[in-house]
Amino acid sequence: MNVKLLAPAQHELDEAMAWYAAQAPGLGDAFLVETLKTITLLTRYPQAWHPLSPQTRRCRLSRFPLRRDLQPGW
Repeated sequence: MNVKLLAPAQHELDEAMAWYAAQAPGLGDAFLVETLKTITLLTRYPQAWHPLSPQTRRCRLSRFPLRRDLQPGW
């Protein structure tokens, strides 16, 4: 399975990395590493996550919480 981030997802990832980087040195990089590990898990086990709909599943990062203020429209 190949993974491609759409432009809005890449923008959100960049914003989240910048926010974490501003909180503490190295935290933005740690966030990226955790995100890439999670993407790897998604590609290996695509059916293993909590279904939200027949075509959508949720997989949360284990170390970093969801930041709703970085998500437009929430």
